Amino acid sequence: MIRRIFNKLNTIIMGKRPYNTIFSFNYHNIRPIVNFLSKSKLKIDSNDKILLDVGAGASPYYEIFKDTVESYIVVDMETALPKKEVRDIVQKVGIAESLPIESESIDIVLSNQVLEHVLDERKAVQESFRVLKSGGLFIGSVPHISPIHLEPFDFRRFTYYGLKKLLEDYNFKVLEIEGNGGVHKAMALTLTMDWYLSRNEEGKSQTFKSFRHTAFFLVNGLINLLGIIGDKIFGDKKRSPSNYCWIAIKQDTTKNKRH
Repeated sequence: MIRRIFNKLNTIIMGKRPYNTIFSFNYHNIRPIVNFLSKSKLKIDSNDKILLDVGAGASPYYEIFKDTVESYIVVDMETALPKKEVRDIVQKVGIAESLPIESESIDIVLSNQVLEHVLDERKAVQESFRVLKSGGLFIGSVPHISPIHLEPFDFRRFTYYGLKKLLEDYNFKVLEIEGNGGVHKAMALTLTMDWYLSRNEEGKSQTFKSFRHTAFFLVNGLINLLGIIGDKIFGDKKRSPSNYCWIAIKQDTTKNKRH
């Protein structure tokens, strides 16, 4: 009973991913991704498309695309997939480097905060290219500045130039790469996220961390607000964003086959 009340209170204050409130520790991480995805879905020209969400876990971004695509497919490790998925989602067990999907059968591939965790990011991008139809969209995000998370599977960070080269190396035409916030928002995210995910408390339960997160929501809100004010006053120069979001298109490889 007490736990249910606490969970409801936590959802009211923090929001439910991906619609986190300013009081959440990852507000400056998730909110820009939601805004970018909402903008990107306008580039999907009809609702008879097949979308593949790679490494989606509990599929928090399903709500954004559910009315835009005909089919929503998720690929992730079995332990990451919900056991009782009641939404109209097709679940497949697999990894980003070896997708259990037919070649050239997908219209949109979604890859949010995944490439930093895979063993081989180049193979993961190559696999996304393989399953996409010609002209298909590759949409996603990667961290630039972020505390270590999901240990021990946190292997890399990305710059604008590294991400652009990675996509272009596999014949994607980059339509847009957007930095999420400036250095002050990145600092706010680093402080709140590091505090919440601190490895110094490995023995603490997730419930304890959630309780602490809720109990100090005003501190999170103040830090996040200062990040917004700092970027507003000093300018958002996009040199030190927390994340980069991208949208790219699979080019016709019959004219210029590189891989």
